Amino acid sequence: MENKNHRMLEKALLILEYISTQPQGVTLPEICAHMQMAKSSAYSLLMTFVNMSYVKRGANGRFVIGMRPFEIGSRFIENSDFFLYSQDVLRELAAAVNETAHLAVLDGQDVVYLSKCGNTPLLQMSSSVGKRLPAHATALGKALLSGKSDGDIRAMYPAGSMQRMTPGTITDPELLLPQLRDIRAQGFAYEREESSLGIQCIAVPVRDSSGGVYLGLSLSVPIVRTRAELDQMKQPLSEARQRLERVL
Repeated sequence: MENKNHRMLEKALLILEYISTQPQGVTLPEICAHMQMAKSSAYSLLMTFVNMSYVKRGANGRFVIGMRPFEIGSRFIENSDFFLYSQDVLRELAAAVNETAHLAVLDGQDVVYLSKCGNTPLLQMSSSVGKRLPAHATALGKALLSGKSDGDIRAMYPAGSMQRMTPGTITDPELLLPQLRDIRAQGFAYEREESSLGIQCIAVPVRDSSGGVYLGLSLSVPIVRTRAELDQMKQPLSEARQRLERVL
């Protein structure tokens, strides 16, 4: 017997996910338009979220994500030995190169940031824990996508589906494929102002015990850093990757 999603529960969770992506908050009409739902149905679900602290209404009347999802997510972190261990690995990596380290997973065409440690002074990065970014525009995403075949990549990215984030973003899968082949051969992924101006990144795929690409690990550095300086980060990045792979 096929297991199907509960229709109303699915809509409720999609509403919650939508609100979580809107830092300025959303109105009930905006939720209805996005979800293509009747006002009465959306309002009932929304008020349930508000009453249970999953969503809160701001002073401007717009709805934003509440504290309850954070509390649940925090329990996951507390109960995950690997996550706690990975935090230590990221902190030590970031300290070793005095830059910002990220850990992410691939979800569809996006990377989802799981951890961020360190700080790159004076730069505004688009990354934050829990945030999604287009995989093709990040070194992390390229490292994760390198685990897929060329055929998989072409199927993932039909014509016109690759979002442009900066003038340097790749928007043609045929230009992405050679980079993925280089990552498979050399083990390192690169990105230069493709997701955020002023920032370049170097990343590695992190494999699980089956050999599949499971996570992406990266360093974000100012664009003024030379390629030679970036190359000096390969060893600490590789060592951090090996530490993670030993426990996966």
